[in-house]
Amino acid sequence: MQWSITGSVFEADGKPASGQVELQLYDMARQLWRSAAKGSLNAKGDFALKLNLAEDKTLPAVRLCEPSRANQPHRVLAEGGLIKVEPGKLVRLSYGDIERLGDNAVARSERDSPFSAADDYLLAGMPKEIVKLTLNMASLRINPQVIKAQPQVQPVSSNQLKLQADLSKQIEVQSLELNQKAQLINTLERDKQTTGNELKQAQLKIQTLEKQLQSKPAAAGSEQIELATNQIKLQLNEQILRQSTEFELSTASLQRNLNQKNLELAQVSERLEVLSKQRSEAAAEAALAREESERLKSQMETQVDAGELYSNIARQLQQAQSKLNDDGVPYRLGKVSLNLKTLVNGNSMTLPTLAEIDKHNAGIFTDVAVEYLPDDSHTQTSEPMVTVPDFSDLTETLARRLAGDLGLQLEAAYQSVGDSAQPVGQAIRQIPAKGKQLPPGEVVLVVFTQP
Repeated sequence: MQWSITGSVFEADGKPASGQVELQLYDMARQLWRSAAKGSLNAKGDFALKLNLAEDKTLPAVRLCEPSRANQPHRVLAEGGLIKVEPGKLVRLSYGDIERLGDNAVARSERDSPFSAADDYLLAGMPKEIVKLTLNMASLRINPQVIKAQPQVQPVSSNQLKLQADLSKQIEVQSLELNQKAQLINTLERDKQTTGNELKQAQLKIQTLEKQLQSKPAAAGSEQIELATNQIKLQLNEQILRQSTEFELSTASLQRNLNQKNLELAQVSERLEVLSKQRSEAAAEAALAREESERLKSQMETQVDAGELYSNIARQLQQAQSKLNDDGVPYRLGKVSLNLKTLVNGNSMTLPTLAEIDKHNAGIFTDVAVEYLPDDSHTQTSEPMVTVPDFSDLTETLARRLAGDLGLQLEAAYQSVGDSAQPVGQAIRQIPAKGKQLPPGEVVLVVFTQP
């Protein structure tokens, strides 16, 4: 018969667990739990195991464990599970979401016959929702007066203030550099204008000389004058071209620097806006922290009646039990114990405030132990429990009759006695042991001798 076993394992903080899991079956012949399949948890904490078992009318006892270690009790993550038998000889077993208990694992042991230390194990996992409920119960504010630490208002980080000051200084330096670049551009513009004026004056002077030469007859030195005029024109053109090129290069370089500074200035401004937003958020958080501090201080200075506190706790425990019943969880709350220090004034009893604890000597306070016990009349089981009888030395017929009379079901198992002198056909072992309390209709396993 093909088995498909699935489930998910999480750590106490809610993150997916890692490592391996192991499925164990109870071997009736050897009377011990043995490993049947192992598998690894994936990144989501999920596991999927496959198993082939011989076909039988009844399904074997199974449990999910962490990998076994030599000379260490088994760490059981889950017992049982949801089982669905599908056509085609396929059995699906789902454990759902399981949360590891880690160091908070619960020891399971029994010293009544026939159990021994070899049967001990640790309950190392629980259904996830039950763990959440347990954590919620642990967070009940049963004694707020012991809280002395008050939340501290966190000021704006000094690193943020320093960074903001540095950015402001960088903005000032960059603004000064931009002003200097702008002044240099203005100076180049003035130099260009001055050079243009000189060029115009030189051109006017050349034109005047040309007119004078044209109005006078040609003289012996006219060729030299024309040559000198052409040289002056060439020098002026070279000077104009050189100055124009230098000006254009300087202007392009200044424009690039100006664009870079503008970009840096925009980034700094954006950074300042982010810092300003963070500062506003920090101020809002500080205001909320101050309000919470005042509220806690007011609560801790308020005197609480001890009877009112006990009633409050009882109501919350009752609500938690009702939640378990409504969700169909097969567990109920056990005994809850509290140890409180109180002040007794006449016929009244109150819890001390922080001010009273600091003011008075601890010896004047009275220790009060309070226990909350579950009310069996409100449990889910309406029928009375049945005490398991002692089936020792009874034949199978008598044992079945006794179990039927008590409302229990008997499942028989057989063990060969071989050549021993032990009587044949009598009960030699039972599970659970005598004296245990079971709901009506539960199954009791009884082992009988056979040749």
